[in-house]
Amino acid sequence: MSSESIDKLWDCTITVLKQLVQEEEVSNVASGDEYIHNAKLYVRYNLIFSDLNKVYDSCVQAQKRLDIKLTLEHIICRVISLRNFLAKLPPPTQSSSCELDLSSALIELKIAPSQLEALTPSILKEGTESVSKRTARLGATISSPSEVTDTDEHRTITLSEEQDTTSSTGKPGIVSVPGNKENNVNTTFADNQAAAKIQALYRGSSAREQVSNERLQLDNLIGMSNSSKEDKLVRLNSDIAHTRQLRAQEQTQCQHSYETELIRLKDTVLEEEGFTMQMELREERIRWITERAVTNHELPGSLDDFYNKDASQTESVQDDVTTKKELEPLKACIEVYEKRWKGRVVGPDRIKSQSFDSELAKDLIVRNQVRADLIPGVDENLLSNLQKIKATHEAGKKKKKVKTTKGKKSGKKKGGGKKEKPLPGTKLSEVKDMHVKEMLEILIQNGLIYEYDDRHTISDFVGHFEATDSAAALNTPNAWQIRKAVMDLCILPMGSKQIKTRIQDESIRSILFYGPEGSGKTFMTEIVASEVGALVIHLSSTSIGNTFGDGDDATKLIHMIFTVAKEESLSPVIIYLDDCHEFFIGKSKKKGVGSEANNITMKRFQKDLLVYKNQYLTKEDRVLVIGCTNMPEMGDVKLMKWKGSSGKAEKQGFFEHALYLPNTSHSGRSLIWKEAIRRKVIPRCNLDFTLLAHISSGYSAGKIFEIVGEVLSDDDGPKNITEHDFGSKLVPITKQNDQQFVDFRRQWNGRSKKNEDDAALKKKKSK
Repeated sequence: MSSESIDKLWDCTITVLKQLVQEEEVSNVASGDEYIHNAKLYVRYNLIFSDLNKVYDSCVQAQKRLDIKLTLEHIICRVISLRNFLAKLPPPTQSSSCELDLSSALIELKIAPSQLEALTPSILKEGTESVSKRTARLGATISSPSEVTDTDEHRTITLSEEQDTTSSTGKPGIVSVPGNKENNVNTTFADNQAAAKIQALYRGSSAREQVSNERLQLDNLIGMSNSSKEDKLVRLNSDIAHTRQLRAQEQTQCQHSYETELIRLKDTVLEEEGFTMQMELREERIRWITERAVTNHELPGSLDDFYNKDASQTESVQDDVTTKKELEPLKACIEVYEKRWKGRVVGPDRIKSQSFDSELAKDLIVRNQVRADLIPGVDENLLSNLQKIKATHEAGKKKKKVKTTKGKKSGKKKGGGKKEKPLPGTKLSEVKDMHVKEMLEILIQNGLIYEYDDRHTISDFVGHFEATDSAAALNTPNAWQIRKAVMDLCILPMGSKQIKTRIQDESIRSILFYGPEGSGKTFMTEIVASEVGALVIHLSSTSIGNTFGDGDDATKLIHMIFTVAKEESLSPVIIYLDDCHEFFIGKSKKKGVGSEANNITMKRFQKDLLVYKNQYLTKEDRVLVIGCTNMPEMGDVKLMKWKGSSGKAEKQGFFEHALYLPNTSHSGRSLIWKEAIRRKVIPRCNLDFTLLAHISSGYSAGKIFEIVGEVLSDDDGPKNITEHDFGSKLVPITKQNDQQFVDFRRQWNGRSKKNEDDAALKKKKSK
């Protein structure tokens, strides 16, 4: 997109946002239409969020990006707020608070479901270091598999750390070039030889690429090109990725130039306007001191009340915005755009240059920074003068002694309520004074840091939108609903500290993924971690084994896990509870099917998990506990479902939301087959995916991907594949009975089958 197209899209998006905010302010909704009205608002805000995200990704000017980012954050907060509000309303066909029924809203607005599936906004990952860098800052390291392999065709160049300096022996740094694996030769070069080698390798690679391009152009000219549509598509995707990479580099350069200029402008403003600012700050404080002395007949001993006055005013305004006027932040963003940017980005006076505006930077940032730097010195001088004046005044006052009478001793101060019960781990001497670095190292040594592929995105969870049956008593969520729920509940709040702070009451601390084996529960956990760049702590019977067996050891482990998770320098963090039903076995379910020993063993963590999650974790922390299970009926719903913050922490329940991930339908399996084969084979495959979906009835998505991986292995996969190649791997299986998950959903939602049947019958009659 050109800069003009970006500016036009920004202007159109803000115009639509302004219209939507105005409609929302004056709308009067009947009680029966409340759900559909808010569902349409949710859809329209999602569309604005998608367009504004495109503007932010394409925009280069640093100052524009700051204002677009702020608007994006407020829109995301509004989307999350609307979702949570919709979850509290009685929808037409909604069976859970996680999966929203938006079919009617999409039909009325004539919007395709795919338009609502925006990519994860880049603002969530900007400035977020990788997991290895965050842990390295604490002195701990996580080993990761090497991403580059040495082959005969691609020889890897490794620069020593002392390349630019001399080594301890006084010799210059060296460059090592691994040789052929068969000969196991490792050649070293001096700096000048290494530079020549690097140049030779670069020239050779560049020449080969140029010859290949010229040959391809010649073949296309004489009509002998063998490139298929898929090859053209691959090249097109490669060009798009290259363009995006160049745009990202340009954004980084502009941001760096802007930050450098801010430093220079700060020195300039301090030199030119520093004295004037200093006098204004001094007069403002002297005015407040004078008013305080006249009112209280004494000089203040500090300036705390001066700042508390401003803080209390700000706090009251913020409370009003968040509770009564949720649209005020959006209106403020619209006003900023119209005053600051509208005349610059559209119209005859549009500024084509994408460089920053120095005067605008002075007004918005630099002068505030200079003023903040001057405040401590002004306060220190004023307080010093106040102390001298008070000392002189008290010295004259104490010349005449005043008799003092002994008064009654003041009684004991009444307590301000119940004290919060200390955490169990704080009583243990082993972890009481342990540093976070030591705790993290223990978790790494015990294999509790989960390694995952950080290239996953939410779109990798394959599946499409399916209209809900309005007459059905309990609808099964489709992949589109699952992706939207995970994006709104997990990814958007966890990805940004600013968003997490603004939606404290709307954010969650824990969520349960349940469904049959292979339905994508663990994969979805990895997607969330990859999208937000989270450190994942894995807690399960397989990762723990026989370690941390005693009661104190179990408490010690949970204390270390949650302490590490709350460390701000490591955030965001995901605590992954695999087979979480084992942690929440009730008294009546000690004897269960399967790993009975594991159930009883993992139950020792139950109380500590409940206490630390409900008492220690706050909604401001960028920490999310994700539990996965394919046997939810084995756990006690009373322990698993969070009831609220009242009562003892161990009695409140654990998971605040539950999301059902079912096996896919026939059309869903067809998409999964197509996507799984596409990832392995670049040329088009003339396969009947409908047939593959039919013969794989009862197979989960994970099993289908596993079969495709076996047939199309990288080593000896067949070149010409047919349906028979996959069908030979399929074994007829008995269809799984999903009644256990249906019953669990009813228990979780507090419904009975009779109530659902009556509700479905009532809907039929009304139609």
